[in-house]
Amino acid sequence: MARPLHQFPAHLEKWLPKFNPDNGLLAEEYINNFMLSINLNEVVEEDAVVRLFSYTLQGVVGSWYFSLLSSSINSWDAFQEQSLTKFGDDRSMTTLINDVSKMKEPIKYFNSSFNKLLNKIPTTSKPRDEVKNEWYIFALPSNKTIFVDRATKLTLAENMKEAIAIEK
Repeated sequence: MARPLHQFPAHLEKWLPKFNPDNGLLAEEYINNFMLSINLNEVVEEDAVVRLFSYTLQGVVGSWYFSLLSSSINSWDAFQEQSLTKFGDDRSMTTLINDVSKMKEPIKYFNSSFNKLLNKIPTTSKPRDEVKNEWYIFALPSNKTIFVDRATKLTLAENMKEAIAIEK
């Protein structure tokens, strides 16, 4: 016998955000916005969260969701993983690093942007520290790269600190 489903909060159409990737919003950003709305409205039951999420999907995301086999996703974690796989940021790490390397801002903001990119990588795919260092040095503005590379620091944190010192 199936468990009873939990009730939805009132007036969900007023606070529940909508997701259509054609509008330029990344899946990662949308899920964060959705979870913020869920938490602010004190929705804690997993079945309600998953069912509410389906109300927010528009365009190709809605078509994808409603084409899934019944009971093919049995938890919020599985649903989130599948939706991110299908609609997440599909640019390669090289493309993302190239985007960061074009930034013309102070190094502390550059470092923050670089760390955000690293945090997008799933834990199971995280590169070794040496690779992170290589990516960082490659992405640095060219007028800083030579000095940070010459300093031969072992960790990403040391390289980031060195880049800030060089900028000063």
